[in-house]
Amino acid sequence: MSAKSRKEVLVRSASGLVYVALVLALIFLKAPFFQIGMAVFSILVAQEAFGLVKKGMNSSPNVWVSPIFGILPILMLFGNGLPLIEAGSLLAVFIALLLLWRFEKTKASALWLGLGILVQLPFWIMARLGWHDPFPVKIMLILFFLTWINDTLAYLAGSFWGKTKIAPSISPSKSVEGFVAGLIGSTLLVYLLAKFWLDTNPIPWMGFAIIYVPLAVAGDFFESHLKRKAGVKDSGKIMPGHGGALDRFDSFIFAVPLTYIYILNLLV
Repeated sequence: MSAKSRKEVLVRSASGLVYVALVLALIFLKAPFFQIGMAVFSILVAQEAFGLVKKGMNSSPNVWVSPIFGILPILMLFGNGLPLIEAGSLLAVFIALLLLWRFEKTKASALWLGLGILVQLPFWIMARLGWHDPFPVKIMLILFFLTWINDTLAYLAGSFWGKTKIAPSISPSKSVEGFVAGLIGSTLLVYLLAKFWLDTNPIPWMGFAIIYVPLAVAGDFFESHLKRKAGVKDSGKIMPGHGGALDRFDSFIFAVPLTYIYILNLLV
């Protein structure tokens, strides 16, 4: 390995450790620190999504659209006592989206608004889960562990044995072999965690993993498509060796919102 390669590995490893330490710290500090962290993450990914849309469409949304993305982060900082305000705020955002799409000249703004809601929604959901009493530390850890182990196993298996590409025109590095390894490894991990750590029936948790992993992969492909349209390798540079915040959280885009009800049932 060359000196340059060793340096890149060290930078990537150090950056990854800082990211993992930050996430774990937010989880163990619990509310409201966890919610503040989720709000900051949501702002970062929305900003990066804005940059991808701007480059990919070669046009900018209306300036007044951006402040709307302060709504969800602000709502993350409150507990469950504001359901009417939350519902009203979200309804207003969706109405604005529909009105923007109605007029041809503002479709760039409508796309930006819809994409912003999409990438911020997982963090809003996790922030709401984090207001549960008691704070569901183990649930939060499993969400992140599941994502990390799936990414790691898919990468390793794809690097060594990946021959059958899933969608080479969107993400050339992702293979069927990597996907299968990630799915099996994630399901096994969740089985062990549920049985020996949560001390509960592992079958529902295995079902959760089987649903969650394909949705996480879909989020990866979605972000890869945006980056390919924008002609960039990474969504940002906030994490040396890894890319941007959206690169780290793309797995949550579809997985967290579409498994929200499943998660609530597992919490009971």
